Amino acid sequence: MHIPPPTPRQIYWNRVLLNTFWMVLFVYLASQLFVSLSMWGHRPELSGGQYIINHILIPDSILLVLLLILEVVHKWKPLMSEFSIIVASHLYGILMIMNLSTEYHVKPLIMLLPLLVSMIYLKDNYLKASSAICLLYIIMLFLNTATYDYTLRIQNIIIALIFAGTSLAGFGVIARGRDLMRSLENSVKSEQDLRIQNIIMDRLSKIDPLTDLYNHKTFHEYLGWLIEHQQNNPFPMQLAVVDIDNFKKVNDLYGHWVGDIVLKQVAAVMLKNIGSDDFAARYGGEEFVIILTAKPLEDSERIMDRILTGIAGLPISEMENKSVTVSIGMHDYNGADSKSSTFQQADDALYEAKKTGKNKIVIF
Repeated sequence: MHIPPPTPRQIYWNRVLLNTFWMVLFVYLASQLFVSLSMWGHRPELSGGQYIINHILIPDSILLVLLLILEVVHKWKPLMSEFSIIVASHLYGILMIMNLSTEYHVKPLIMLLPLLVSMIYLKDNYLKASSAICLLYIIMLFLNTATYDYTLRIQNIIIALIFAGTSLAGFGVIARGRDLMRSLENSVKSEQDLRIQNIIMDRLSKIDPLTDLYNHKTFHEYLGWLIEHQQNNPFPMQLAVVDIDNFKKVNDLYGHWVGDIVLKQVAAVMLKNIGSDDFAARYGGEEFVIILTAKPLEDSERIMDRILTGIAGLPISEMENKSVTVSIGMHDYNGADSKSSTFQQADDALYEAKKTGKNKIVIF
């Protein structure tokens, strides 16, 4: 069975817990040295050289090795890092308890560490296992407590209640955390669905559904934006207005459904020949507009000539393999024209092309 690699968030929390273990080790070592130095000369059993070796250096070295192993697993076996941290948290707590003096009656509370680590991972199985280990530890405490030592027994009962309360709280935290995660996932999904819907609606509002070109409204918005942009950053720009010749005859002879096919194929030829910096839209009916940018007039004229000849040489099976032609009027923007005058001059050039024979390009 394929096990997916840990997510960046899982790796992040593994790193946080490892850093916490390092901090606990340093605090634990500092507190041991402080107690030992404070008792120097007063309590030899807590400050002598043998005590320091047996109860500080050796156990802390074992904890250090344990942390180094966790670091190796985290770096080279990230899939096992989470489980190894859970196991190590129990060993960590047990080793610390074993080497603390029996005079520290609250040392069993160190076993809260694996419970807290299990809560962070929000996994029931980890918390159940940690709770079971804490239960065994509490049983051992009761078995090792003399029957007449009521104070210690009461203390163990309080510790047992703390463990039980922490475990119950942990299950509540995990349940609540999962609810929040599901709620967050649903919110994110709803936001993504809404964003996709907005993108679709935005596209539908800008695109002509028949030809997949931009529509009339978008053309005027884009042309206006380009002309405004010219004031601060001038660049070459040409506007071409394209009209299908004798399109009414196509509809009359073959039907409007064939006319729709013609519109689609003419639009496809335009999209095939214009560049990524150019813009094509269906202006209305059988009329199209193309904005060519960032190229001299000669290059733009060559592009429009390819469109002209490409459409004329395209057989349409629904028209008995006949083709249609287009007339094109072009205007080279000179930097002083307004949006309306730019379009008017290109439209006047189209009228001239229609009047003087069609299937040609006229530039004003």
